[in-house]
Amino acid sequence: MSLLDLLNQAQGGRGLADLGRAFGLDPAMTEALAAQIAPAISGGVKRKAAEEGGLGVVLGQLQGQGQAGYYDAPTVAAAPEARVAGEDFLSQLFGDRQAAPELARAAAVKTGAPPEKAEAFTPALAAMLQGGMQRAAPDEEIDAAIGGMEVAGGDRAGAGLGDLLGALGGASSGEGGALGGIMAALTGGGGRAGAAPGGGLGQLLQMLDADGDGSPLDDVIGRFLK
Repeated sequence: MSLLDLLNQAQGGRGLADLGRAFGLDPAMTEALAAQIAPAISGGVKRKAAEEGGLGVVLGQLQGQGQAGYYDAPTVAAAPEARVAGEDFLSQLFGDRQAAPELARAAAVKTGAPPEKAEAFTPALAAMLQGGMQRAAPDEEIDAAIGGMEVAGGDRAGAGLGDLLGALGGASSGEGGALGGIMAALTGGGGRAGAAPGGGLGQLLQMLDADGDGSPLDDVIGRFLK
């Protein structure tokens, strides 16, 4: 499963097309733009998580349910306040307010979409996607992961999604200490090493860790996240 799959599941499969329609985009062009932007966001998340302090930023963007309504009712994501929320999400991930327009322009070139429509659509799509990720990751699991990360030595450079996934899946009944207790709680008391927990935060992190490699907008991602 990928972030694009997550978008395509919204509102029983109608949500993405409904969002595009709000910007005058037909379903085919909406899907084409989403196929460019979603992997770029995933790649941005993955790279951000590997920066010093970046994993905390990523987990913080998944906390709460502030944007969940944009996933549940995608046409609401077309509203100005939702687009501001989407721009904020992208600027947090990429560290630059120009992330949304840059991604939009590059996606428009790749797909042939009208640039002004792509630029309006991109932050709305980001808000909808953030809402979907917030829906997928319960806050208690995020809080426990942040606590476990702090016990393990803080949010250091290189401690990316893969390291957190390993911690989530590597807890076992024989692992002691505070970190073991936190991670065992996340995995239901233990499990085999290397296995991500089913559903929730573990499934979302697994999706993000696998997705985004070789994104069609990788050159744009690289300009923001070195």
